[in-house]
Amino acid sequence: MDISVIIVSLIVGVAASILGVFIILRRLALVSDVLSHVALPGMALSLFFGINVFFGAFAALIFAVLGIYFLENKSKISLEAIVGIMFTTSLALGMIFFPDKEQLIDGLFGNINSITTEDVFLTYILGGFIILITLVFFRNFAHTTFSKELAQSEGFSVKKINLIFLVLLAAVIALGVKVVGTLLIGALTILPVSIAKNLSGSLKSMTVLSVFFGVFIVILGILASLFFSIPLGAAIILSGSILFILSLFK
Repeated sequence: MDISVIIVSLIVGVAASILGVFIILRRLALVSDVLSHVALPGMALSLFFGINVFFGAFAALIFAVLGIYFLENKSKISLEAIVGIMFTTSLALGMIFFPDKEQLIDGLFGNINSITTEDVFLTYILGGFIILITLVFFRNFAHTTFSKELAQSEGFSVKKINLIFLVLLAAVIALGVKVVGTLLIGALTILPVSIAKNLSGSLKSMTVLSVFFGVFIVILGILASLFFSIPLGAAIILSGSILFILSLFK
């Protein structure tokens, strides 16, 4: 396995796990999973026009998060209903637009072996950006997660912070589609922090452990993929699932 594949997988694991802390705390696990499927039609259109699938996935996800942001603030429709509509619509469009079955399978489950030099540089730049911005806004995310009233009293714009969070979520999902695919990237944002939450007693320790397990899960997945000749994305998620079960018996 090429070293660039390992580095890309690790960066995605770190970015997904550190943002995943607030996905779990905000009870947005379902939203994260549904958003990952929104990437499908964007990826399909990217393949049709011959451009990098990241850009199509990210464009589709940005469109979706802006839709969620607008409808949640302007409509009486529940968040669950909004994401449910997006989920089914995106799957249908993805099935229609994907050029062939093999590319659809790659879109759903990922194909790390298809990464290009462009993908590697995108991961370095965007992955680093996601991690940096999450750390910069960590206090803001924490305040708006635990107490919107306190956040507002300290001068934080809750709507603006929520929008930044959703854009970061879209970016990390788009970043991970080639590593684990649209079906599994949602799990990569949830599993490390879920394990960490079972073993920690504070936000700080949970965040540190989440990043640790994000890296550990990826390394275990890489080893399992090499030794048992199974797809990397599936190996990563299965490794995380096993660790999560073990964490229940602390």
